[in-house]
Amino acid sequence: MTKTTPVAISADSPLTTKAGVQIAELGGNAVDIAVGAALAASLSEILMCSLGGSAFLMIHQPGQPPELIDGADAMPSGHLKLDPNSAGWREVDLPYGDGITVRAGVASIAVPGMLAALETAWQRGGSLPWLEIVAPALELARNGFTLSPTTARWLSLAGKPLFYPQQASRDCFFPNGCQAIANEPFNIPDMAETLELIAQEGAKAFYQGDIAAAFVKEMSENGGFVTRSDLANYRAIVRQPLQLTDRGFQLALNPPPAVGGAAVGSLIRLLELTTQPNFTPAQRTLQQVKAIIALWELRTQENPEVFLAEETLRRYLPAIQSPNTMHLSVATGSGEMVSITMSNGYGSGITIPGTGISCNNSLGEPELNPQGFLGAAVGERIISNMAPTLAWHPDGRCLAFGTPGASRITTAMAQMWTGYTTEGSSLEEAVRAPRLHVEPKENKWRVLCEPGIDTTLLETDSENLELYPFEQLDMFFGAIKIAGINAQGKLEAVADNRREGSVEIIP
Repeated sequence: MTKTTPVAISADSPLTTKAGVQIAELGGNAVDIAVGAALAASLSEILMCSLGGSAFLMIHQPGQPPELIDGADAMPSGHLKLDPNSAGWREVDLPYGDGITVRAGVASIAVPGMLAALETAWQRGGSLPWLEIVAPALELARNGFTLSPTTARWLSLAGKPLFYPQQASRDCFFPNGCQAIANEPFNIPDMAETLELIAQEGAKAFYQGDIAAAFVKEMSENGGFVTRSDLANYRAIVRQPLQLTDRGFQLALNPPPAVGGAAVGSLIRLLELTTQPNFTPAQRTLQQVKAIIALWELRTQENPEVFLAEETLRRYLPAIQSPNTMHLSVATGSGEMVSITMSNGYGSGITIPGTGISCNNSLGEPELNPQGFLGAAVGERIISNMAPTLAWHPDGRCLAFGTPGASRITTAMAQMWTGYTTEGSSLEEAVRAPRLHVEPKENKWRVLCEPGIDTTLLETDSENLELYPFEQLDMFFGAIKIAGINAQGKLEAVADNRREGSVEIIP
């Protein structure tokens, strides 16, 4: 009889954690559990992540150094033969946070990397057959499932401008002409057939087989840039993580060319170097705002490779001293850990006909394209804020954590970490604590904050700062997922309630 793997799983959706439990009950290891749960999440958390999007996996197996599997979206080549101004894209204003403008349509789609990354992780560290890894996701595709509140909320915000214009997306998210409703039965047309192909052929079906043919047909007929060779040539990349020591913990962070890991580490260090133990809540808020502003400037002026260098950070100290992503974390009783962040961007609004796959808009997000629309080289990874992270402490604690949230990933992660390691909060308290975020807005810095943040000192600087308060805790500020082992050797997991949130622990 197969022995169930002791495991802690934290994810956005109960359907995702359930998939992980199904793999654990087969005796799967952390990689098996995480990859199986991630495939299920591409359905249960559709629009937050997708086979048509990207993924980063940070993996640790006892006795081996951690490694990062880079499945970032990549720059396609089709724009070299097309006029970008006549291609299939449109600008869309979305009422999210304080408002965002993105490009959508087929011309906003980059070469997807999620499935390549998941398969690569499984090939390197999995133990169960691929068919068993895909089985929970395939079950959801065949039988349908209830739509998550998080997906329903995103549809209420972005459904009409993003997903209604294209027939295939409209058929999926507006069945019978009405928007899909939270907690009601939901089915993704054609997804069962897609996953059956992937179960039999692996990622090859997506990048070289029938799915690739359908993908490229949609691109070529509607002004998209992803070509057959772009898909066939895509490979996930295994990278060595960035390393950071902080308050006794050793952290493994997402390395360049992604900026998320370096940015998280830099903000953690900036806060460590400038925050005093006797600060009042108002002083702590002011210091966080100054540190985030310094990070914006650092990201503008410095290469990610030098973000964490002491001499780099200290150049920024004087200024301080005066949708869509999903995350899941897995830890097993033997000390294996996997932290996965996946994204479909805000969504291109395009579903590949006949496949059920909803596609990214990575080419259409300004913050991910600092060189401008189509400015990156062919094959180059699109910049990513995603920051799946692992941490270890000499007292035996180990943590796998991360969050969705685009540019808020950095600030959410750093604020949680500081609360846990500096302010004495428990993991749950640190995750539940109110957050703030800072963004440039015209000639000011806009400070977006949840209730419970002391903004007293910020209100005295109306010339430079503009406050944007939220009425309640909001998924705009991320949704952190943590799984790990505490100092007593027990499995633990925390899921942020800013999204649905779900944890499962099998002791």
